[in-house]
Amino acid sequence: MHTPQILEGRHLVVTGFTGFLAKVLVAMILEEVPGIGRITLLVRPRGRLRPAVRRVEEALERSPVFRRLRQRHGEHLSEWLGARLDPIDADLEQPGCGLDPAALQRLASADVILHCAGLTDFAPDPLKALSANVIAAAQIAELARGQQVPLVHVSTAYVAGCPDRVEIPETLEPGVAPSGEPFDVGAEIRALQLACRHGDARTSAGARIELGMARADALGWPNIYTYTKGLAEHLLAQQEGLDLTVVRPSIVECARRYPFPGWNEGLNTAGPLAWLISTAFRRLPTVPEHRFDVVPVDDVAQGLGAICAAAIEGRAGGVFQLASSDHNPFTFDRAVELTGLGMRRWARASGTPLERAVLAQLDPVPVPADRPGPLAIDRLARWVPRVRRALEPDRRSAWLPPALERLLQPALERATEELASAQQSLDRVSAMLELYRPFIHDHDWVFHTERARALTHDEDTFRFDLSDLCWRRYWVDVEYPGLRTWCIPLIEGRGVPSDPAQTPRLRLGRPEAEARVASK
Repeated sequence: MHTPQILEGRHLVVTGFTGFLAKVLVAMILEEVPGIGRITLLVRPRGRLRPAVRRVEEALERSPVFRRLRQRHGEHLSEWLGARLDPIDADLEQPGCGLDPAALQRLASADVILHCAGLTDFAPDPLKALSANVIAAAQIAELARGQQVPLVHVSTAYVAGCPDRVEIPETLEPGVAPSGEPFDVGAEIRALQLACRHGDARTSAGARIELGMARADALGWPNIYTYTKGLAEHLLAQQEGLDLTVVRPSIVECARRYPFPGWNEGLNTAGPLAWLISTAFRRLPTVPEHRFDVVPVDDVAQGLGAICAAAIEGRAGGVFQLASSDHNPFTFDRAVELTGLGMRRWARASGTPLERAVLAQLDPVPVPADRPGPLAIDRLARWVPRVRRALEPDRRSAWLPPALERLLQPALERATEELASAQQSLDRVSAMLELYRPFIHDHDWVFHTERARALTHDEDTFRFDLSDLCWRRYWVDVEYPGLRTWCIPLIEGRGVPSDPAQTPRLRLGRPEAEARVASK
């Protein structure tokens, strides 16, 4: 059977609905499987005025992901969605996920739990990352075990860490870190928690982050995000009686088709990189032939849907990777070249005359991280503070005649303000490149995806296979315009478009959903 047939009448429990990936998957299932029994959404409330149901309603009303559903169902949308969606207040980091007996009863008919929630910052406070990525995963696993349903846990392909090998299989060796060092995951979690609560780390988030990064590096993980997601995988793999499937997407980027080409949300990996080489810096420190493992979000959602269906039928288990590097590789030199082409097309359509003139002359280039140059970040970082100091009022007289200083006063003040802004940008770029360096420069991974690609038939709506993805068309016509619309404005401190609120306000109900599941 195809995935939509398997999911017909089924009850899915999903975490992370307010995030980028889960919203796309839920919308896709609602469109492709209108006969779904129920999708229960475990959502953390935001105070008394924004319980889970209201947060879900807000997304359904305003997010472009659900635009097609709003257009299709019109004034009947509340009734139609209420028959299929069941938001529940939950706190995944608490015992029992913070669910009361009545909420647990609403999960009694569940067929599978899909855990998409997590903290995706590369360098967060490790205590927060442990809570969101490890403790929450353990609580969800306990819930799945108690309900006796399979758990599909969304991780990241980069839990592979920084091993010597390039080829990354769809496997997990519990208790062995990427460095090859055996370790006790429970002891590792306790040791990190203890270290973060003593000495400078007790009161300083910066000290905790430094400590977490050092421990991640010691075990072969590039940052705190991959470290804590890796710990979660090892912890869940040790749980007795848990029907576990781990899904590892690589870099999740703009949709190529669904809900529409270019859709993105928040700050993902490619957005800051595209922003950087859209500025005067132009030089992306990377190795040209290394693979940039990007996957459109709708392809990841399709793969997740198929894996959930397989888990329900007992055909999943183990590890599935959703990546492009093994069957349709995309390299950094190609990504930089196509970003330059996308920039020029965008400037011709939307840019100012000055932007068009500048972009016509300046192409972004990949360069080794340590190569000096007139626009190298470290050189600019040294030059800008020196010029700022020279322009300070009490230092100008040493090199500027008084009459000329008075004449240039407005221009000097503007230059000082612009240099202050430039220094902030340089600091941000330097920090960003330091975090991204393992992924774009130091390591080259090939993530195997044979299991994921063999899971469905060619005609299955939820098939995962990127063989037909044309990178030039996707990057220039879809990804770069999507980043310009949905991501780069956030980096520059501006807002992004949202759909107008529903009138009357959307309200979800539950009775029909219960009847649909009860009649399975």
